[in-house]
Amino acid sequence: MKPLGAGSEIDAWCTKCRLDLGHRIIAMLGPKPARVVCMTCGSEHRFMAPRALLAKGSSAAKPTRVAAPRAAARPTQRALAELERVRGWEQRIAGKSPDAFARYSMDRTFATGQLLLHQKFGEGYVTSVLSAGKIDVMFRDGSRTLAHGQAP
Repeated sequence: MKPLGAGSEIDAWCTKCRLDLGHRIIAMLGPKPARVVCMTCGSEHRFMAPRALLAKGSSAAKPTRVAAPRAAARPTQRALAELERVRGWEQRIAGKSPDAFARYSMDRTFATGQLLLHQKFGEGYVTSVLSAGKIDVMFRDGSRTLAHGQAP
């Protein structure tokens, strides 16, 4: 296993999202991470071991400092909405053959519900046609407005 250091990625409890998520180490205290930044929400906080490890009773996963008892942590509304959005995207995309996706091009016209493959954003589906020249497309990382039906 690669030794940890500043810039390494590690799973940790995000104090803002209230979920075990990927973090980047920004400061070490001896061999242990001291400060991390969440790669999902961007918040910087002290390192807290993932709750999944704490539930298993691992002695290596104990927090570096004992915190005062508080109410059970719940994921934020924003984090729950993000999880729900990703699940919805996965349900629409999962199991589809590569032939089911139309390659995105500005000069093509798309309809609501149509699957498309974008060179940069990947697989997505059209959520709505905004006007004659724009569509909203849901990709794994979020919704994007793209042009369509435009002559080159």
